[in-house]
Amino acid sequence: MKRIGLALHYSRLNNLVAKLYVVPPLYVTVYTYTMKRVGQLYDVVGNVRNPYGLVKPVSRDDSIIGQELYVKK
Repeated sequence: MKRIGLALHYSRLNNLVAKLYVVPPLYVTVYTYTMKRVGQLYDVVGNVRNPYGLVKPVSRDDSIIGQELYVKK
């Protein structure tokens, strides 16, 4: 697994906003450390030095906020 970022909060449109450490390819499936499927990365916003990712979640789960996010290699 490769760590890609940190889950920050949910937007008004119920998308999960994540601070990205590494920008993975779009439409990749995102997981927690315990391999719980979070959703799919569908957009990267912000500038090049501080990117943020928008994840379309499988379901809204507030326990994900503050956790590290991962993708499969």
